[in-house]
Amino acid sequence: MKLLADTSALLALAMREDQNHASAAAFVRQNLKARFVLTELILAEFVTRIRARAGAGVAVEAGNNVLQSQRYRLVFIDADLLRGGLARMVQLADKRLSLTDCISFETMVRLGLPGAFSFDRDFRDCGFQMLP
Repeated sequence: MKLLADTSALLALAMREDQNHASAAAFVRQNLKARFVLTELILAEFVTRIRARAGAGVAVEAGNNVLQSQRYRLVFIDADLLRGGLARMVQLADKRLSLTDCISFETMVRLGLPGAFSFDRDFRDCGFQMLP
């Protein structure tokens, strides 16, 4: 199974005090063959939020852990994917979505990902499967 890994899930895994930590950790343990895709925008959000909560050293370590893990594939955003995300933002103008969200949705569609490892209800509200 290959899923998009959203910032909310990555934070839940990394931060024990996160309200979704137990659920995220259990999902990863129960799905050992699961692989995750993330964009550099998701990685940037993840590292930035950890930096704000726990400091630069912890943030850099968390970012490096994702980059070094065989479970994660980093997708770099090119102009075509960026245009697709911007078009999706127009399509979903009734929702308050970030560009990162819209590019995440576009990435999922383009890569044929069945869902997202996420705790962000925007995925479900925009028609995407959320796991766990």
